[in-house]
Amino acid sequence: MNKFVVICFIFFFVIFSEVNAITILDLKIQDEVKDTFPVKDTNGLMDSAWPMYCHDTRHTGRSPYGNDGNYYEIKWKFYIDEIIRSSPSIDNKGIIYIGGADDFLYAIYPNGSLNWRFKADEGIHSSPAIAEDGTIHFGSDDGYLYAVNSNGTLKWRVRICHGWVFSSPVIDENGLIYVAGVNGRNIVAVNPNGTKKWSYYTNDYIYNSPALDENEIIYIGSQDYHLYAIHKDNGTLKWKFKSHGTCGSSPTVDDNGIIYFGTSNDMFYALNPDGTEKWNFSVKWDAITSSPTFDEDGNIYFGCHIGNIYCLNPDGELIWRYPTEDMEVSAPITIDKNGIIYAGDWNGTFYALNPDSTARWKFQIGDAIMVSPAIAEDGTVYIASWDGYLYALEVIDINNNPPLPPVIEGPTEGRPRKEYIFTATTTDPDGDDVSYFFDWDYDDYNSDWSKYVPSGTSSSERYTYYEERTYIIRIRAQDVYGAESQWATLEINIPRTRTSSYFERFPLLERLLNIHFSRIIFNL
Repeated sequence: MNKFVVICFIFFFVIFSEVNAITILDLKIQDEVKDTFPVKDTNGLMDSAWPMYCHDTRHTGRSPYGNDGNYYEIKWKFYIDEIIRSSPSIDNKGIIYIGGADDFLYAIYPNGSLNWRFKADEGIHSSPAIAEDGTIHFGSDDGYLYAVNSNGTLKWRVRICHGWVFSSPVIDENGLIYVAGVNGRNIVAVNPNGTKKWSYYTNDYIYNSPALDENEIIYIGSQDYHLYAIHKDNGTLKWKFKSHGTCGSSPTVDDNGIIYFGTSNDMFYALNPDGTEKWNFSVKWDAITSSPTFDEDGNIYFGCHIGNIYCLNPDGELIWRYPTEDMEVSAPITIDKNGIIYAGDWNGTFYALNPDSTARWKFQIGDAIMVSPAIAEDGTVYIASWDGYLYALEVIDINNNPPLPPVIEGPTEGRPRKEYIFTATTTDPDGDDVSYFFDWDYDDYNSDWSKYVPSGTSSSERYTYYEERTYIIRIRAQDVYGAESQWATLEINIPRTRTSSYFERFPLLERLLNIHFSRIIFNL
């Protein structure tokens, strides 16, 4: 009998110890992985309208959806308690996922109501990437990569670095996740079950997000002035390219495997798949943090800090430059199936541009736009702003036509350091009030948009040129809906002035002195 009691005691002690150990293990937040749900294998990125940052693993920023309207309506707006630094992603049910500085990841239904929210330990810069099984992956300022189930519960989390994870993850066809740590100066490959596969370390901070090409190469830029190409299977270096300045933008890979990225020191690069430079383009002392986007013809689009959106052809030649209303376009640009270009600036202006660089419409948000737009299957455009709102915009058709190109009046010849007046006049086919914008063709000196005036009313601006050369002044008009005219141009030549003597400016004095000296010479 005593033997039986002892055996029972040992049995219950062992069971209690095991249960207690399991309980303690469950309560402990692992430095590497914490599972609350069984891990399912995935087969890569979800097939949805916008499953990750810049739409896809190559960061094309190109959507197969979009509505061909000429204006917008606000369907709804959703308020987050803090500023929004994360770009939205969309799953195959139309649910939108976005992170906030309030430490929460939000899941929002297509009608604008909250599905759920998940709290990380710190704020979220990272844009979510959605796996095929519905798992949402994102980085946090607490240094972790999180995997959250589609019902809003934690699946696992793994530490990437002791610092911040600003990087947006990318998911390959086998479900492996790639993400970078800022302070860790590393890019990490994470298995679908949350364990690390490999880490590759650079020599400085990484604020970029990785891109993945079709040849199983991961590209990532570092503050150490290098763009890295890394074999995704084993984390070994294929090549690295030294740029002129820190890598300001995340890389993008086009349909031919060409890699594009911009730097903080005014250079935009196109690299061949072997890491050699194909071409570069200078934006004249500007910084580029906007990840490149390209259209179906291979034309490349990106924004700059001084307030320009550039369009280059595949050979690196400028097609057009669109001056925005504020100093900074820092987030990636999005292009819909109709070739409409969507971008936001720090002034809170959201632009829908035609492929010819005229504005189709504009939407003025309450605060700076620092994230990239996403496009849903029904053509709804989602954009978030610094004031904590996520907006759902429906693109619609209204009876509106842009103004006609302005007629410009002003001198075609001039002198340096002399102020001149230039006048623009246009009419709007719909009789809408119009505003004018003057581009002086001198670095990035432009006028602000003028006050709205009735159709047919002129607007004048004064400008002084200091350098001797020929300038092409460009003026365009917009109506109250933000639709813009084509540019009108006027060429003004500021020739180099002939050096004149002091006496040439005083001809009477020069004449008297000449007569005086003639008499002296005659008397000699």
